Amino acid sequence: MQNSKFKIGSGARGGNFEFARRGFTLVELLIVVGIIVVLAAVLVVSFSGVFSKRDDAVAKTTIETLSANLQSYQTKWHSYPVSTLAALTAQTRLSMPVTDPNDTNMGIETLVIALRSKKNGGPYLDATLFGSDDFRKNHDGDELTDNAFEVEGALGLFEIVDPWGTPYVYINMNDVRNGSVKEKIQFEDGSSEELKLDELQEKLKHPTTGQYPQGYVIWSFGPDKKNDYGRGDDITSWPKYSD
Repeated sequence: MQNSKFKIGSGARGGNFEFARRGFTLVELLIVVGIIVVLAAVLVVSFSGVFSKRDDAVAKTTIETLSANLQSYQTKWHSYPVSTLAALTAQTRLSMPVTDPNDTNMGIETLVIALRSKKNGGPYLDATLFGSDDFRKNHDGDELTDNAFEVEGALGLFEIVDPWGTPYVYINMNDVRNGSVKEKIQFEDGSSEELKLDELQEKLKHPTTGQYPQGYVIWSFGPDKKNDYGRGDDITSWPKYSD
């Protein structure tokens, strides 16, 4: 950049003092830009970590809330809700069978129906979870044709979703033991993933004791939205096992 000069007065011998004023060089500008980029990257990473921890905490709190709701249900009925609507029909002793219209997200949908059901002495489901669009979704768009379970409000088969928009998985452990688990999770974009019973059993088994979680399992696929059956970044209702 071009230098410019300016006078600030006369010297004792009549001479003029001139000072050069120059602009930034290209190298200096690149250094400044580089510093700004580094600072911005540090801030992005810092805020990403804060948001990630916040979302993890929300998922854990949601699972704890559902677990408390399940305990209220278990206290009255001495068992936890089963994993399918067909089995819940039998558990509730309904005369007419009720089945899931599309066989997706069955576990969490059955859990929500059971906890909403007046037929089963409810509702037990936390109103904050079911009343907020942040938690309540219906990714597969299915619903009951009649109100056999006596639930208030819409008859949609709703899921409770994690902070990343993925439905939680709920499975009654008796269904795991008798090999009747048939669960397919449908995501917000319409894609789906079917749970593999062999892998589920292997991942649920404690690596040292060989014991399984008791009663039921609930888990979130975590921020990567990939099912690790409770390992990796999944968030679970049972103590995490290391791989």
